Amino acid sequence: MFHCLHTPSAPLSQFAQCFWYWEGAPEGHTKERLMPTGEASVIFNLREEPIRIYNWKNLDHWQSYGQAVFGGARSEPFVIDTLQQERVFGIQFRAGGSFPFFPMPASEVTNCDVPLDYVWGSAAAAIRAQLLEAKNISAMFAIAEDAMTRQLCRPLELHPAVSFAALRFGRNPHTTTVASVLDAIGLSHRRFSQLFQDQTGLTPKAFCRVRRFQRVLRSIHAKREPEWARIALDCGYYDQAHFIHDFQSFSGFTPTGYVERFIEYDKAIGHINHVPL
Repeated sequence: MFHCLHTPSAPLSQFAQCFWYWEGAPEGHTKERLMPTGEASVIFNLREEPIRIYNWKNLDHWQSYGQAVFGGARSEPFVIDTLQQERVFGIQFRAGGSFPFFPMPASEVTNCDVPLDYVWGSAAAAIRAQLLEAKNISAMFAIAEDAMTRQLCRPLELHPAVSFAALRFGRNPHTTTVASVLDAIGLSHRRFSQLFQDQTGLTPKAFCRVRRFQRVLRSIHAKREPEWARIALDCGYYDQAHFIHDFQSFSGFTPTGYVERFIEYDKAIGHINHVPL
């Protein structure tokens, strides 16, 4: 297996967390459950088979999206076929980062996937063709930067209230409240919630819950032998039952079940959001 990350240059770096390239299907399992991050992404399969995304509750149900797909911000997991990871290129957006590059509100694709050509038209196939023809991975990253610039359909900015809130919620999802953000930005709750959902894809409350869940995953990753009571407290859960309920709703696993499944795989790829099935 080989994978490589690249941070795009400014100002794109404010909207795209990274570009990534992956080559070589993982061994030992055929499916992976991906944890929600609250961020959108674009995936190009550089092999010929169409991308399949499975219902995480029932793997007999899946949908096919061609060779390129746009995935909206998620508050629930989804499942991919690892055989389709043989050669893949992706764009991982920051929270709200996809908004300037797509014509519809981000809320229209929350927990959804859309064939990329539905929203980028013939450009989707043209970008994929360029990626296939690229001489090396560095050239792929340059192609992606150019493609993002050409796909801009809005100013390269979010509403100041959304940018401010996403930053506050992202840094301290376990302590920052919607009320404290409203006090700082001076918008009504209704107006702010609509703006935030249109530009990030999630409600402020759902976004905070997902970010707190991601904080939990980072804590587990750092500890390796997690102290569950301490993690729950540090991440702002008022009791163990609340912690376990939230963890299961976002991952489909109990906390201990997650650790048992991911730890050996994580040693190989270092990715806390991919869990082998």
